[in-house]
Amino acid sequence: QTCALPIWRLPRTIRMTHKFADAFTLIAPAGAAAAFLALPRYRRQRSEWMSRQNWLLLEETSNTGQQLRAWMSKQGWRGEPTMQLDNFDLIINLVALGLGVSFVPIRALALYGQKRTLRRLALPDRFMRELVVVVRKHRKMPSHLASFIESILF
Repeated sequence: QTCALPIWRLPRTIRMTHKFADAFTLIAPAGAAAAFLALPRYRRQRSEWMSRQNWLLLEETSNTGQQLRAWMSKQGWRGEPTMQLDNFDLIINLVALGLGVSFVPIRALALYGQKRTLRRLALPDRFMRELVVVVRKHRKMPSHLASFIESILF
C-alpha cells in the first residue's frame, strides 16, 4: 500500500529524476517488543497494547506525519504522541533508550548500530510513502551528487 504524493505541479524549471517507495516499520524497546510478541495475533489485543504505549511520532504538520496518522487511524490504532519530532535518527535513539515506540523508515535503521536495544515489530499492513528526487532542468548535476543518488539512494 503506497501513499500518494501531495498533489502539486512542479515548476517548469524542475524535473523529477527518481521516485521510490519508502517502507516504514514499527520499532519498540526490547522489553516492550517482547510484551507485544507474547500477545495473541488478534487485532483487539494489539490495538490495546498500542494504545498504552508512549508514541514518538513525526510532527503532525509534516506531510509524512499527516499521512502516517491517517494510516494509523485507518488501522484502528489510537496513539496520542508523547513527543512530536522531526528527525528519524533522534526517534530511533529515543526508542532504543526505552522512551516509547514509533514508526520509522526501514532504511533509517541501517545506520543504527545498537540494534539489540530495539526491535522491529512485524504488522500485517505496512505504511509506505513515496520519495522523489527533483533537480533543476537547465543545470548540469554535479558528478558527486549524481553518484550519491545512483549509489546510495538507488
